[in-house]
Amino acid sequence: LNQHKRLFSLLRPIHMSGDETDGPEKTHPPTFRIVEARWQSLALKLFFRRLDALYRECWAKPVGERATSGNPPRIRLEHKDARVEDSLAPVGLWKNCYDEEWLRSLRPHVRESLNIIQEDYKFSLPAPRVSAGRQ
Repeated sequence: LNQHKRLFSLLRPIHMSGDETDGPEKTHPPTFRIVEARWQSLALKLFFRRLDALYRECWAKPVGERATSGNPPRIRLEHKDARVEDSLAPVGLWKNCYDEEWLRSLRPHVRESLNIIQEDYKFSLPAPRVSAGRQ
């Protein structure tokens, strides 16, 4: 994940998608609907979803150390009727991090103030681990 340090250093919690509880019923562990951030491209959203899955996998079956005690990571679900918010967009990301339609909706001076890197970001992650019995 070291290759993504620069991307992560440009992001703050305010730039990320949010969560809302998935209905009035309490479940354990609780599930949350993802509240989309309008500025995020589909490629960036899919990268974040894969990163969430990798984190949950590493949390559930750590390699070389004991499992972490306490509550499991949140279960975050996409929903067809998900709310989309015009949250604050970070400055200085690669062009494929931003949603093209959202970018077109901006006034030219606002779009220019984003200082977009005119290259595509490589959203690569390690392949999922294969258990010893499934190689």
